[in-house]
Amino acid sequence: MKIFYFTTTGNSLAVARAIGGELFSLVSAASSGCVEWDDDEAVGVVCPVYFGELPRPVSEFLGRVTLRAPYRFLVLTCGTTPAFAVTDRHGWDYVASIRMVDNYFPMFDVARQMRELPSKHVRESLALVVDEVGRRAVKRERVTFFGRVAGWWMRLFPLPSDAYSRFYTAGGCNGCATCVSLCPIGNIVMKDGRPEIGKRCLTCGACYHNCPSAAIRYRGEKSRVQYRHEGVSLRDILKASGCRME
Repeated sequence: MKIFYFTTTGNSLAVARAIGGELFSLVSAASSGCVEWDDDEAVGVVCPVYFGELPRPVSEFLGRVTLRAPYRFLVLTCGTTPAFAVTDRHGWDYVASIRMVDNYFPMFDVARQMRELPSKHVRESLALVVDEVGRRAVKRERVTFFGRVAGWWMRLFPLPSDAYSRFYTAGGCNGCATCVSLCPIGNIVMKDGRPEIGKRCLTCGACYHNCPSAAIRYRGEKSRVQYRHEGVSLRDILKASGCRME
C-alpha cells in the first residue's frame, strides 16, 4: 500500500503513519516528475482541508498523476468540517475525514483548539479510519448541512489576496532560513537576513508553526501559539515539504 501525504503541522502525517504502508511526501512525489504510481493493494492520499477544499498542491498533483490500485482512498484532516473537500472526484473508493486541532491562526485561537481537542475524539475517529481502510471498506463521507453552509461561505469570502503581506518577522528571527525549506511551494526567500513571503502563499502555517524561534507572526492572528502534532518532528515537516534530508 502506498500513501501520499501532504502536511505542514503534522496532523496528516500522523494519520498516514497510523494507516500504515509505504509513505511518500506528496510534495517530493510531485517534483519527481513521475506521473504514474501503481500498487497491487491500495493507494491513498492523506491531507488537510484548506478553506473547505483540497490544498492547491494536492489538487494539482491529482490533476497531473495517475494512481492505479484495486483500492483508492482519501483521508482528510480538518478542524471543524471538511466541507466540499469530501466531494473530490478522482475515483476514490473511500473518503473520510478526521477532526483534529484547527491550527489556522488567522481565524482560530490555536491555544483554545488544543485545549478542546479531547472533545473531538481523535483516537476513536482514527481507529475507525484505520479499520475501514484495512478492510478496504467502500464508503464516501457526505457533505453535512453545516459543511455545505460553511463551504459556500468560504467560497463567497475566500482567503484575501493580500494575506501573504500580513506576515512579518518578530525580533527573535535569527536568519536561520528554516522557513525557506519549510515552505511546500518554495514561496519564501531570504532578503537582508529576513524571510520574505511571496504572493502565492497558501497560509498553510508551515513557516508560522514550525519556526524554531517563533519569529514569524501574522497581523490579526487569533493567538500566538505554535502547533505541531506531538508525534511529528521538525525534521519530519522539512521532509514533507520536499527538503532533502541528509
